[in-house]
Amino acid sequence: MNVRLISFLSLIICGTLLSVALALFEAGQNLPPTAAPLFELMGKPLKTADATLTRILPIDDVDEAQLGNAIALRYEAYRDKNDPDQIYLENLVRNLSRDSEKGFDYRVFILPYSSPNAAAAPGGVLFVTGGLLKMVESESELVSVLGHEIGHVELGHCMDLVRFQLLAEKMEARPLGEIADLAVGIMLLPSFSKTQEADADRYGFQMLIKESYNPFGMANAFEKLAALDPDAMESANPLTEYFRSHPYSILRAERYRSEATQADLERYYVGERNLKERISRFDTEYPDEWLGE
Repeated sequence: MNVRLISFLSLIICGTLLSVALALFEAGQNLPPTAAPLFELMGKPLKTADATLTRILPIDDVDEAQLGNAIALRYEAYRDKNDPDQIYLENLVRNLSRDSEKGFDYRVFILPYSSPNAAAAPGGVLFVTGGLLKMVESESELVSVLGHEIGHVELGHCMDLVRFQLLAEKMEARPLGEIADLAVGIMLLPSFSKTQEADADRYGFQMLIKESYNPFGMANAFEKLAALDPDAMESANPLTEYFRSHPYSILRAERYRSEATQADLERYYVGERNLKERISRFDTEYPDEWLGE
């Protein structure tokens, strides 16, 4: 076979493959984002060989707790049980969600991304970036963010949004692992309404009050987000399109600074040392972290 014929056949094959790729791309334009490629780009394997993940289920029949378990199983590579940050976050989330009405086994995963943010997924799965842990300066600020994300789950925002989006795209029966990927992809986008965001803010703030944390923790966290320059973020990072600071952070900071001044707390806990040492207040309380009368 001469060189010209080989080149001609190669050209035909490449053209055919390109046509197929374009057709698949066009056909998938209306599909919701899947988080699998995103997480794989970050260099960690996603679990696929599991009977639970490969089971075919209709979208509208998926139970939220079941979906949460599938998401946690799919992304378990992002949980390092020996990491002090992981241990610290799990302790906080477990205690903050101990009286949750949904009754989920809340799980948290740390994403190795420098931009500070967090997200919630159905079934009590939370994602926190390493950048968030570096941004906050006290446990009370961190709790305000975690409380906000827990609020999205407890108020039904996560499952309602995922089910609505998938049914709107006329999704039918799919493997549970794929549904988990689609759910996470949807939740990583800024998709909640202003009302839902406001409700989650309120939930997080009430968590500060309930646990006697510094009521100014939420305002402080919002002010830090507002001070970020979005142009300074790493645009080459694949998470840039997904994690975006919530809009109008400065307005939310002002609102909850006002709410904090009216909070009925004689004493409150700040937790700067707890955050620094990665020791949850639920394990150790330091007397000098209490402020007030």
